[in-house]
Amino acid sequence: MDVIILSFGKITHTPVGLADVLCDEYELKLRIENTACTVFKDYGYRMVQIPTFEYFDVYNVTTPTQAEHMFKFFDNDGRMLALRPDLTTSVARMAATKPAAGKLPLRISYCGSAFRNEENFSQARQREFTQVGVELIGDNSVNADAEIIQIAIETFLKSGIKNFQIDLGQVEFFKGLVEQTGLSDSESDLIRSHINDKDFIAVQSVLDNLNINSNMKSMFQNLATMFGGIEIVDKALCDNDLNQRSKDALKNLKDVYSILVEKDLDKYVSIDLGMVQNIDYYTGIIIRGFTYGVGFPICSGGRYDNLLAKFGRDIPATGIAIGVERVMASIYDENNDSDKEISSSEYVTVALAKGRLAELSVDIFEKIGFDVNQIKEKTRKLIFTDEENKLKFILVKASDVPTYVEYGAADIGIVGKDTLLENNKNLYEVLDLGFGKCKMAVAGPKEMKDRIDKQNIMRVASKYPRIAREYFHKVKGQTVDIIKLNGSVELGPLVGLSDVIVDIVESGKTLKENGLDVLEKICDLSARLVVNRVSMKLKRDKIVDIIQKMKGEINC
Repeated sequence: MDVIILSFGKITHTPVGLADVLCDEYELKLRIENTACTVFKDYGYRMVQIPTFEYFDVYNVTTPTQAEHMFKFFDNDGRMLALRPDLTTSVARMAATKPAAGKLPLRISYCGSAFRNEENFSQARQREFTQVGVELIGDNSVNADAEIIQIAIETFLKSGIKNFQIDLGQVEFFKGLVEQTGLSDSESDLIRSHINDKDFIAVQSVLDNLNINSNMKSMFQNLATMFGGIEIVDKALCDNDLNQRSKDALKNLKDVYSILVEKDLDKYVSIDLGMVQNIDYYTGIIIRGFTYGVGFPICSGGRYDNLLAKFGRDIPATGIAIGVERVMASIYDENNDSDKEISSSEYVTVALAKGRLAELSVDIFEKIGFDVNQIKEKTRKLIFTDEENKLKFILVKASDVPTYVEYGAADIGIVGKDTLLENNKNLYEVLDLGFGKCKMAVAGPKEMKDRIDKQNIMRVASKYPRIAREYFHKVKGQTVDIIKLNGSVELGPLVGLSDVIVDIVESGKTLKENGLDVLEKICDLSARLVVNRVSMKLKRDKIVDIIQKMKGEINC
């Protein structure tokens, strides 16, 4: 039997990132799709069918940043094609180029598979996934944006999701700040990326090097924390230094919110002015939906008034896409959660790296008032609970901390910057805790010091192949052979396996004892507090309280 499995492995399972949907799962999937399509129809939307693949240029002209994540191939005439990474682009092309699509405004709905060449997979994040969605084309009013949000909320409620949150942002607010400060495109893109990632450390680092007034620096710094209720918008509107573009964006957001209040839907809605991804694509309001049990948004959308113009018809549009598999994952989680003694929504779960880092992390939690007596006991247990503060600690391998946090098994985690750089997970990195300090460096024999920049054909051994590759390929522009090792990397240059190594350096004692020197520093490292993107929204008050207490303890 083992021989048969080895021989026929490639024809007995699906390619990575794709999955069979079995009977019970498909019944739930079909129920969600039918529920969504019924809601869409009730609001006057009509279904269309679009091609599974298009010319690559159709997608590349609208979202060029997605090019590396598309499945691309060639037809018989040598023209590049691509499987659709989303359905909105094709709907926009169709609406712009087909007069038979109907009179404006158009209310179009769809249901179908999309394809992205993702590196990490789970039930909620596949290479092939199903989207249901609506596009309202030819209406630039706040009522149109509110209608889209209302449709999403009603779809979730009728699908059986009880606990969810719709976050609203406004890209014009950020664009107004950029316009006011005169930032270059590269500066704007860099700070936007860090704000969207809630990377407070990187935001401050960029701002320190910008020549803008202190009030605007403060606004950019605070932008990453400007999420919560409508009072966020009210407070921002009180800033007399804002230009008219930013003020208009805030007023637009408030008008949409007011409509949702009238429909008694504001309890499902939150504001996030730091939600500024894809600002070249979106032109106004941005929408993201979050729920427990899924570490990624369950819906996304917003206003994209410039998209149809790329296909020859300059008309406004707004829309939203719902991830069916992510809704399925949420329903599974809610059903499982009802059987648990401890609800995932009631507690904040903290992932700690086993070993010295866990000890230092426990110390800081104790100093800010949490009960860590259980975790200090000598035991083989991996889960510890502070009942009074509703905090749950889990001990995991250091390299697994980002994974637990990214997928929502933990809400927050403490892990070294080296692990974050190597794993490249989709997290919020919110705080430099200041302990566990060391550096990532290139090391090797002393004679390599003068040769490292001149020798293009070089072998580099490391436990951190991604960091090594990023440094040599992208920073230094050198093509090197990266050799992955799991331990004792210092042996590499000594036995001729590699010319140099990339590794963590603390005191440098081990290197010296083996006749090696630090040749170049790559970056400084320390322990970081990371947060799951969904948890930051749904458990905002608890998590922000922990962040503020830790920040206060660090600054003491």
